[in-house]
Amino acid sequence: MPVLGSVKIVLLAGLLALAPPTAHAAEKQEKEPTVTLDVKDEDIREVLQSMKEQCGIRNLLIDKDVNGRTMFYFQDVPCTRAFDVVARTMSLAYDVEPNSVVNVKIRR
Repeated sequence: MPVLGSVKIVLLAGLLALAPPTAHAAEKQEKEPTVTLDVKDEDIREVLQSMKEQCGIRNLLIDKDVNGRTMFYFQDVPCTRAFDVVARTMSLAYDVEPNSVVNVKIRR
């Protein structure tokens, strides 16, 4: 086989390795749940409760010092990203613990 033919085969193999997964392979990967919110002047505890339900979190612990009113508009935002944005905006911190437990508290 000429050298040019070998280079084409190696290049083709490299491109195939970099190709995005097929739709069938993508279906096998679990997709992170998303959050959709459209709230204005809403209690942060109600926002967190809505996120809990949409994200499939079984146990949400909210510190007694977490309070305030807020406004968010999310359209199909991945849960991890939504919790990060809410925590940063409201000066909160959260820990994800085993057994689907999320603990939300004031950032210190």
